[in-house]
Amino acid sequence: MTSIFFGNALALLANLGNRSAPARCESGGASEELDGMQLLRSAVSAIREGPEAVVRSFAERALDGKNGENILLFVPAGDELRCRQRFGHDVEHAMEMRVRLDDSSALVAHAWSARHAVFTSNDMPPLLPTERSGCAVPLIDNEAPIAVLYCGFAQRHSHRALEKHCALAVEIAVPFALACERERDLARSLYDGLTGLLTPRAFRERLARALDEKCAGGKIALWFVDTDRFKEVNDTFGHAVGDRVLQQMAELLRAHAVARTDFVARNGGDEFCAALIGITKTLAIERAQEFCDAVRAHDFGIPLRVTASIGVAAYPFDARTAAALLERADRAMYAGKNAGRDRVSFALEGRDSALYR
Repeated sequence: MTSIFFGNALALLANLGNRSAPARCESGGASEELDGMQLLRSAVSAIREGPEAVVRSFAERALDGKNGENILLFVPAGDELRCRQRFGHDVEHAMEMRVRLDDSSALVAHAWSARHAVFTSNDMPPLLPTERSGCAVPLIDNEAPIAVLYCGFAQRHSHRALEKHCALAVEIAVPFALACERERDLARSLYDGLTGLLTPRAFRERLARALDEKCAGGKIALWFVDTDRFKEVNDTFGHAVGDRVLQQMAELLRAHAVARTDFVARNGGDEFCAALIGITKTLAIERAQEFCDAVRAHDFGIPLRVTASIGVAAYPFDARTAAALLERADRAMYAGKNAGRDRVSFALEGRDSALYR
């Protein structure tokens, strides 16, 4: 997917030399055309950094301190448009601003529903009290709005002057849409859609980096967690209930990890992994038992006790690579399952494992 996005971005850059000035821009010679071309180049270059960087590229070119201009970006959130970015001198409280999508008297909501630029008027005043004029431009992707860019001014501007800002704002619509799609694509590759935990690939890459960098003095422990009898949960209560059980398992795992150092993942199916940074193997085993006890005591909302089997391995004692560490913890977890489930086991020297209790 990402290669498609950047193929489109490169195509935009390749076509810059053949572009004419935006049709709605005030006539003003080559300088205004150059402004639009330079803005598009800057916006395309910012795609890799994300949607906010694309909007920032517009703000850096459009803002004029002498005219008291403010720029706000609104994105949909449920039945509202919420301010996501702000630029200017009078925008201190703008990040708290919310506008209902069905509020036809609000400039940004009107632009969203109309799908074209809207100017301030007696019926639709500027958003901020220090402004005298402004415009709102929907950023369109596949004929549907995905955000609204608002420009407000301390001075009154004619429609022709506002049209120039609208034309410049329109220039970033495609780069903004590409950046949003790339952001979603990266999120899909990094985070599991059901639980919000890291994906297996993202977890392994992060674990490998932690080992390479010898984080926290090189003390890194790994849990490999299996949800016991999960097939029975699915077969008895259905997959929707099974999904809720996995989501609650994920929340319990998050609660037993240290937010700023540890990281957790859904390894696939009903399996989970957690990397514990900066603790001894003994402490990792003790914390694993606490998690095991918490799963057993948790009310999952079904008339079936859900438990977990957990295998523990530690770097550098049990393995020196991410793949080997995962294999040792996985092997230890299966030793616990074979011994009756609902328990913690850990790697020993060689390829053996032992039960904690």
